[in-house]
Amino acid sequence: MTRKRRLCILMIVASALLPALSSAAQTPAADEIPPIDEFEGIEAAVDRTWGQDIEGMLAATPDLQPEDFQGGVTVLNAMVLRFDSEENALAAYDTFQSGIGSQLLEMAQGGTPTVSDEPISDLGDVASAVTLTTTTPEQETYLRFVLAQEGQYVFLTYALATTSDEATIADDLAAYVVNDGEEQGDEAIYVAEGASTGGLWGFMPSDDTVLLRGLVPISDQTLYPAS
Repeated sequence: MTRKRRLCILMIVASALLPALSSAAQTPAADEIPPIDEFEGIEAAVDRTWGQDIEGMLAATPDLQPEDFQGGVTVLNAMVLRFDSEENALAAYDTFQSGIGSQLLEMAQGGTPTVSDEPISDLGDVASAVTLTTTTPEQETYLRFVLAQEGQYVFLTYALATTSDEATIADDLAAYVVNDGEEQGDEAIYVAEGASTGGLWGFMPSDDTVLLRGLVPISDQTLYPAS
């Protein structure tokens, strides 16, 4: 493993106090959210994660160490699911929305966790947000999820940050995938390092999109059908 790759992994593991929901949705700690392949009418699902530009940071500071990463948005993620009907998409949205709060509390590690939720009135057919705030004597971290359903699609984004304002990048990403993204044909080309194209990957923003605030793709995952 290269030093850059090792630093990247260490930064994400050290900063991300909670696992990604895409993984939790496949092997949930709570019973409310089943594995993705058990959702009625699921046709396809993909997931992309962005993180800090480690290579750029190393170029500027060759002796950069994992402990040098402080503050800001450390992890950003988008999940897109396509169903065979609007009804099944809405049912999946309801399942996520009803179970995510309790699952976040089970995912919390250390500190004092608090979960708050709110409806979002101007996104898709229906949308909501849930934020897990974890407080320790040293710091607060904010894990914010935004969930939306539009037509036969369900969208879920999340961000891990050190302030509540920074965590709202999850809202910006959700607005993009719902309003500006679109499915690009039937053929998808999968690239694990975060460069997949076609199909549901067409919903993801390009790397130079302003809303990413300098974050870069870290990994892509095809959640369904399993590869």
